[in-house]
Amino acid sequence: MKNLTIKTLATLTAVSMLAACGVSGSEGAIATTTAESTTTTISAAEPTTTSLVASDINLEPHDTTSSFVIDESNTVEIMLGSTITASSDVVSIEGTTATITSAGAYEVKGTLSDGAIIVDTEDDGVVQIILNDADITNTSGSALAIMNADAAVVILADGSSNILSDGAQYVFAEDQDEPNAALFSTADLTLGGNGALAVVGNYNDGISSKDGLVIVGGSLTVDAVDDGIRGKDYVVVEGGAIEIAAGGDGIKSDEDEDPERGYVSIAEGTIAIASSDDGIQASTDVLISGGTIDIRAAGTGVDESSRGIQGYVSVWISGGSLTAEASDDAIHSNSTVTIDGGELMLAAGDDGVHGDLFVNVNGGTTLITESFEGIEAEVVTINDGLIDITSSDDGINVASAETSTTTDVAVQPEPAADATGRPARGQGGGQGGGPGGGPGGDAGIGDFYVYINGGTIAITITGDLAEQGDGIDANGHVVMTGGVVAVNGPTDTRNSAIDYSGGSFEMSGGLFIGTNVNGRNSEGIGAGSSQTSLYITLGSIAEPGTFVHIQSTDGDPLATFEATNQFDVIVFSSPELAPGAEYEIYLGGSGSGESSAGLYDAYIPGTLAGTSTAG
Repeated sequence: MKNLTIKTLATLTAVSMLAACGVSGSEGAIATTTAESTTTTISAAEPTTTSLVASDINLEPHDTTSSFVIDESNTVEIMLGSTITASSDVVSIEGTTATITSAGAYEVKGTLSDGAIIVDTEDDGVVQIILNDADITNTSGSALAIMNADAAVVILADGSSNILSDGAQYVFAEDQDEPNAALFSTADLTLGGNGALAVVGNYNDGISSKDGLVIVGGSLTVDAVDDGIRGKDYVVVEGGAIEIAAGGDGIKSDEDEDPERGYVSIAEGTIAIASSDDGIQASTDVLISGGTIDIRAAGTGVDESSRGIQGYVSVWISGGSLTAEASDDAIHSNSTVTIDGGELMLAAGDDGVHGDLFVNVNGGTTLITESFEGIEAEVVTINDGLIDITSSDDGINVASAETSTTTDVAVQPEPAADATGRPARGQGGGQGGGPGGGPGGDAGIGDFYVYINGGTIAITITGDLAEQGDGIDANGHVVMTGGVVAVNGPTDTRNSAIDYSGGSFEMSGGLFIGTNVNGRNSEGIGAGSSQTSLYITLGSIAEPGTFVHIQSTDGDPLATFEATNQFDVIVFSSPELAPGAEYEIYLGGSGSGESSAGLYDAYIPGTLAGTSTAG
């Protein structure tokens, strides 16, 4: 397994390149060439304006508004110790097992060294279990098991500290194989309150519900040999502080037969996950709209394919703060990943963000500090947002989902389908097409697209020469209508800042600057573009850290870019370029003022290397 390191990066800011100091210098050896390309007419993508609709399709979680309204006058007290006592006969006591047989409120106190609390009632209504400094260990089963109830709520009393721990081996009744978690429920389960709960799952899972699970508060620490927190229908986090150490998945929803279920939704709260398998896994959707999430998903043994977030149908991030480090992909979907907002810092042994079909970025800040490939899908659409990618292979790659994935989990369920047979939700543009109207079709050149309509994108290729890839690798087509792209490209001679061999790069807006070491695959902006570009080759290799400054012969600045890799090719396109006009290329010097994606808003002069004619 690769060692992953989260690097601290400066926050990206908006690009401004209109102010610069005066420059001077002598001309050097510089050449301008026109890169050949195959031109295909492509309809530019319209920016997507709506968010993923998965949240509208999913089953509504159970209502929690009245879950914490307690009738204190009718609360039953259960005292734990060497023996168990209860203030009502609705609690059946047999040895060190207390069984709750009626809906209502129950306050549990004390220590039970080897026993359990069981809920088994046919009543309508909620069973409220208030843990108030309760410490329950069961060496042969669950510590707290809701085996039969309409719904259940576990309330952590204010300021209380509670522990639930099960045994490594369970003793089951004949023909039974559950419960299977330290805190187990067959009914919808809600967790909350202002106390603390430590759950130790020595047998299998820490917390598990066979229906839905909603967490609204409390301080939870879960340590489990398999999954940390599991809700079969859904897991919804609306608050609380959660820390999970899991031998399997950290948070999981695994209903894979009903397309309305099997999702994980996080709106608020603080979550820290250390898992040997996926950090967060959902059979349908992972939806993150808020909260602070830190995931360390480190695969072990033969299979090191742990992912930070895995949503088999979709992953949708619209807010919150996410840090994810994974031995495989940091974010993965078998269909669609959409980033509408939020602050993301990702480090991956494979892809930073991977969607088998689509990746849509409409906002937010995405920092991919380490990856094999930064963003990968059959269609990648970037409409807005700040994106900083560091990768050893391609920064952005579009290719067939059947051939592009380098590391797969051993077994992956098919995405859930609804009555229409749809394979996934919220693809942002329709089955078989790119988000916002991009073409679709059979596999092959022409079916895979990068659409860049806005945003600021920085790509840096790192790694050994034998492993390097392209800044943007389109096994199909690139369509750029706006935004800013800056590529510190490869230093080997097999790759390029942009690669669309057999396809096309059609540019009608935005700013692109990229550098790479010249080689057999070096390419420029496509010849069929409506926006003018420069393709510049130098007479020698420029060293890492060299500034590139491009301006008109009248001294009007177009771009000041710090190239962090070696290069002798510069690819540049801007709406400010005029066909047939000459532009001065400066090397060296330094940038000043604010920078974004390696682009500075002012330039301290270096040496005039030569001039280049826009074509």
